[in-house]
Amino acid sequence: MLITKKHHNSDICPECNGDTLSIREKGETVCCQCGLIIYERELDLSHNGLRICKERGTANMMSVRNHVSPLIADLRLYTFIDKKRVYNFELKRAVKRDTHYPWESRNLMIATNELRRISHNLNLPFYIKENALNLYKKAFKLKMLRGRTIIGMVAACIYYSCKMRGLPRAFQEILDESPVDKKLVKKCYKILNTRLNLKVPNANPISLIPRFIADLGLTIDIERAAIKLLQSNLEKKSVSGKDPKGFCAGAIYFASKIPHLSISQKKIAQKVGVSEVTLRSRYKELAYNLS
Repeated sequence: MLITKKHHNSDICPECNGDTLSIREKGETVCCQCGLIIYERELDLSHNGLRICKERGTANMMSVRNHVSPLIADLRLYTFIDKKRVYNFELKRAVKRDTHYPWESRNLMIATNELRRISHNLNLPFYIKENALNLYKKAFKLKMLRGRTIIGMVAACIYYSCKMRGLPRAFQEILDESPVDKKLVKKCYKILNTRLNLKVPNANPISLIPRFIADLGLTIDIERAAIKLLQSNLEKKSVSGKDPKGFCAGAIYFASKIPHLSISQKKIAQKVGVSEVTLRSRYKELAYNLS
């Protein structure tokens, strides 16, 4: 309990002229000698979690705001009537119609719940969730969800946010957490790019190398060698239009052959998530560019 002693003339007890104590947790000011409660229910705004920030264009004015997470669906204010106390049939129909949430609120509620579920399973940071939700709201306002599933559009928004911020998450990882078919997610991703004029950055396979090396249990020397191989390959040729995981698999297999490490193509392909044919073709492409 925080207790501070005051010695100001304005904070002297009016009964016995003694010093006062300020108890912040209770919001009370009491006298040290006679125990008289001088003030009560005082507000302490120093530890209530509010943020103080400057507004644009107002250098001297300060504003205090509460931080509200955008991942909480705004259901607005509605009046709910107890259906058990309604005896008229027509009134029951009106109550049933009025107590339903509108489609916009229900849509955002389903989307935010799905976004939080996928983000929790993939351990995504907060800025990825916020960016994906803002992108979904733009798609909803432009009526891009007609004929498309909510979950598929959420998965497409998450995938684009990860690519935009350079977070190493593969497309197959998001599909594994989403119950929607792969073709539906691809259609949603395509319509996002065309309607919103999004600039899709090329995926960098170098960012995926450390995670695959850890999954395979390889050493850091192989990781450094694979990163050097990919860096030299990216300087000569672009990887746009091709799966970055294939280049990761080819580079890891190429780097593992330098110390003559006995690791099979099948094991690398299973851990990375590509076929053995893709691994061999990317391996040959890396070897040809280095020659």
